[in-house]
Amino acid sequence: MHIRNDRSGRHGRLPRLAGAIGLVALVGSLLPAPVALAEPGDIGIVGPSYAGSSGASSGEKPQSKLWWNDGIWWGNLWDADTADFHIHRLDLATNSWLDTGVRIDDRGGTRADVLWDGTKLYVASHRFSSTNTSGYAARLYRFSYNTATKSYTLDSGFPVTIHTYRVEAMVIDKDSSGTLWATWTQNSKVMVSHSTGSDSSWVTPYVLPVPGSTVDPDDIASVVSFRPSGGPGQVGIVWSNQVDSKVYFASHVDGAPDTEWDASKVALQGPGVADDHVNLKSVQSDGSGRVYAAVKTSHTSGSAPLIMVLVFDPATGQWSSSVAGRVSDSHTRPIVVIDDESNVAHVVMTGPQPPSTSGQAGGTIYEKTAPLATLDFADGVGMPILRDADSPDMNDATSTKQNVNSTTGLVILATNETTDRYWWHFDPLGGTPPAPEPPVAAFSATPTTGPAPLRVGFTDTSTNLPTSWAWDFDNDGTVDSTERHPTFTYSAPGAYSVKLTVANAAGADDEVKVGYVTVGAALTFATFGPTADA
Repeated sequence: MHIRNDRSGRHGRLPRLAGAIGLVALVGSLLPAPVALAEPGDIGIVGPSYAGSSGASSGEKPQSKLWWNDGIWWGNLWDADTADFHIHRLDLATNSWLDTGVRIDDRGGTRADVLWDGTKLYVASHRFSSTNTSGYAARLYRFSYNTATKSYTLDSGFPVTIHTYRVEAMVIDKDSSGTLWATWTQNSKVMVSHSTGSDSSWVTPYVLPVPGSTVDPDDIASVVSFRPSGGPGQVGIVWSNQVDSKVYFASHVDGAPDTEWDASKVALQGPGVADDHVNLKSVQSDGSGRVYAAVKTSHTSGSAPLIMVLVFDPATGQWSSSVAGRVSDSHTRPIVVIDDESNVAHVVMTGPQPPSTSGQAGGTIYEKTAPLATLDFADGVGMPILRDADSPDMNDATSTKQNVNSTTGLVILATNETTDRYWWHFDPLGGTPPAPEPPVAAFSATPTTGPAPLRVGFTDTSTNLPTSWAWDFDNDGTVDSTERHPTFTYSAPGAYSVKLTVANAAGADDEVKVGYVTVGAALTFATFGPTADA
C-alpha cells in the first residue's frame, strides 16, 4: 500500500502486515478465481467465447493470431461482450486470456494476420469470404508498445486500406529493408502489394508477374521474409495452384523493382499435390534462411501423403519434402512452428476425434514433431493437444510467425465451432514459465477540480499486469467500482481522497491519493422575471 498527497510525490509504503490484515477480505475477492482446466476426457484449456464473430476466429490457414513480446504471449481474440476484436494477453499463472481493452477490428466476419517485428505490432484484417466481392476494406493496423505499462496503443494514421476485396486469407511480413508485404488471391489471381516510403502508404495491388499466378478460386497464397547466408534479404510467396497441380514459389530481392521476381523453383508438383492449405515459417538464427511450408495435398488413397512439410534451402536453391501425415490419418489445416533452439519442427493440424477415423472437418488438434535435420515424422495421427470430449468440432489451429524456444514456450490456439469457444495449449519446451510479479498500483484522473456535480474519469496506470481493480472514490472503505478505467460523479462539494487496490496471482497493492479530487459548490444562475413597463 502507498499513499500520495494531491499532486505530491509518493509517500513511504505502509507496513505490509498491517495493510494485509486490513485488506484480507478485499484482496481475497480481487485475486483471480481458479480456472477449470478440463472436464474428463478434455485435453487443453477452455478459453473465452467468440460468439457473434461470424466464424472461426482462429482461422485462416496461412495466418497467425498470436505473438510473444516482453515475456508475455499475446493474441488477437474476439470479445463477445463488445462484439469486436481486442488485444488479449495470456496469464499463465491463472490459465486465462485477459482482455486488455485495446480494440483492433470492430467488424465481425473478419480474419487477421499478426506480425510483431520487435518494435511495432502489425495486424492485417480483412472481410472473410471464399468468393471475392469488392467494397470491403482490407485494413492494416499498427500499434506501439509501452514496456512500463505493458500496453499497446494504435498509432496515429492507422488503420490504412491495403485493398477493397473480401478474400479468404491475406498474409503480411516485413523484409530486411523495412518494407511490409501483403499477398492474397483475388478473382483467381495471386495478388501482391507492399508499403512504399512508410507503413501507411501502399502501392496499388498488382498480379504477381510470374507463371502460375492464375489459380483456382479456392487457392490461397502466403508470404515470408528470409535472408540466405551471405546474400541479400528476400521475400518469398508460396501459393497453391489446383489448376496446374503445383505448389509454386516466387522470390523477390529486397529493394528490387516490382517486375523482378524469380519463379524458377517450383515447391511441389504432380497430380493431386495442390490444395488451399499453406503455412510458412523461416529460420534465420542459424544463418541458413531456410523456408518451411506446411501444405495439404488433395490425394485420396490411404497411404498417399496428405500433410507435407516442404523446405527451401537458399544454399542449394532447391526444395525438399517430408511426409507429416497420410490420407489414412485424415488431417487437415496444418501449421508449422519452428523451435530454433532445439532444432525441431512442430506441425499442428486438425484430425478426427475417436472413435471417428475420418472426416477432415473438425475434431481434435494433433501435434507431430521432427528434427529439422531429418524432418522424419512418426506415422499415425500424432499427439492430441486440444480436445473437447463433449463436442468433437475443434479446428483452425494457429500460433505465431516467430520461432520459439525454451524462453518463449509454445502456445497453440484453436476454436470449437459448435460451442464458439477458444481452446489453447501451452508447451514450455523445456523452459520454466515466468513467475508473475505483484502489481504496483498507480492511477490518474481528469478533471480533478470543478463544481458539483463533477464527473471524473479515472485511468489505471498500474504496472506488473494486475488482473483486478477495486476503486474507493472517497476512501471510506467501500468498493465503488471494479472496472479498470471507471468514471464517477461527485455530487457534493468537498475534498476527496481516492484509493485504488489492484491484484494479480502474485499479490496485491494499493495507492491512496489524499485530497485528490476537489469539488466546489454547484454553480447558480440568476433568474430574471418580466420587466414592468415604465
